[in-house]
Order: sequence, then structure tokens, then C-alpha cells
Amino acid sequence: MSNLKTAKCILLAGVATVAFASSASAQLDEALREARQSTQSSAASQQTVEKLDDEAGDMQREYSALLQRKDSLDIFVKRQELYLESQTDEIASLREQLSTVEQTKQDLVPMMIRMAVALEEEIRKDYPFNVERRLADVHRVMENLSDPAIAPVEQYRQILTAYQNEVTYGQGVNSYEGPHPDDAQRTVDYLRFGRVSFVYMTKEEDEIKFYDLGSKSWESVDSGLALQMRQAIRMAKGEATQGMVSIPVKLAQ
Repeated sequence: MSNLKTAKCILLAGVATVAFASSASAQLDEALREARQSTQSSAASQQTVEKLDDEAGDMQREYSALLQRKDSLDIFVKRQELYLESQTDEIASLREQLSTVEQTKQDLVPMMIRMAVALEEEIRKDYPFNVERRLADVHRVMENLSDPAIAPVEQYRQILTAYQNEVTYGQGVNSYEGPHPDDAQRTVDYLRFGRVSFVYMTKEEDEIKFYDLGSKSWESVDSGLALQMRQAIRMAKGEATQGMVSIPVKLAQ
């Protein structure tokens, strides 16, 4: 009996050992399974973190690019504002100028008429060279001033040209043939030295006179100047080499 009990005890102890070992093995498997799941979960989490990190980097770069575009747009807007401001000032200036155009046109025509009248008066008071032609030029300008088909700019150019022509007459030496001051049937040689002296000599060289601007009359010149006058006429016509000649001049008192 004693041996049988002992055998039962041993058997029970073995069963208990086997049962404990089986339980421990199951717990180990469970622990290993949980460890593998934890490892897999950690790997997935790491991938998620890396993905989120990449996405954050992309967003950071996109944000930086947006900031740069914003700065560029700000500069562009400021430039446009400056340009708009300058254009606004220019438009205001043009409007102000346009508002005075009509008044300027109204003032310009009377001024040009006064200029033409003054020029005609100066021609009549000047040495009597080419008088008819010079007065005809001025009268033509006056007629154009009353023509509405001619622009004011062109009218102003014509009156300035007439003035310039008169200025040119004060330079150089000129000679031409024309009727005698007292006898239109006779032809004489006129000689103009700028606006210093104006002389005529008959073809026979027996009459030489110069124009006295003060008395508005012709005064005789000594016949001894005939040779000088003949040489001066040839020089003025380009028929002789330029040189020194004596001319009759009356100084203003």
C-alpha cells in the first residue's frame, strides 16, 4: 500500500510538472507572439513617422516657396503703385496743359499778327533793297495767318522763317540789277554791304550814290570810288577774288 501511494504521488507530481511545463510553454509562445506584434507595430510606427517627416519637409519647402512668391508679389505691387502714382501725376499735368491749349491758341494768333506787322514796319524803315520781294514774303505770311486750314504751328514756323530771312540780310555782300530810284527806265547795279551800306552805280559809272538811312534819301558819292564799286560788284557776283574795298558809310549822329 505504501508503495502504491508513493507511486500515485509520483504520478501526480509528474502530471503536475507536465501541466506546469505546458502552461509555461503557452505563456512563452504568447510572450513571443506579443513581442513579434510589438516589433511589427514599432516598424509600422517608424514608417509612419518617416512618412510624416517627409511630408513635413515637403510642406516646409512649399511654405518657403510661398513666402518667396509673396515677397516677389509685394515688390511687384509696390512698383505698380509707384508707376500708377507717376502716371496719375502725368495725367494731371496733361489735363492742366490741355486746359490751357485753347487759351494759348487764342493768344498765339494775335501775337503772330503783331510780329508780322512789326516786321513789315521794319522793312519799310530799313535800307530799300529788294523791298517788293521782302514785303511780298511778309504779306504772304499775313494771309496764311488768317487761313484756318493752316495749323498754328505751321503759321508760327512761317513767321519765324520770315524773321530769319531778314536777319540773314544783315550778313555778307550782295549785288543785283534793278530800276533806277528816280528813273524806272534805267537799270543800275545795286550793292549791299550787310546793313552797313547800300549803294547803286549806273552802267556808265557816272553816278554813284549811297542811301542815307537817317534822312531816307540817296546821297552822291565821289566818282573816285567808281573803281572800288565796280570791283565790289564783281566780288559780290563771284566774278572776282575777294579783297578789300572802300565803301561809303555815314555814321549815325
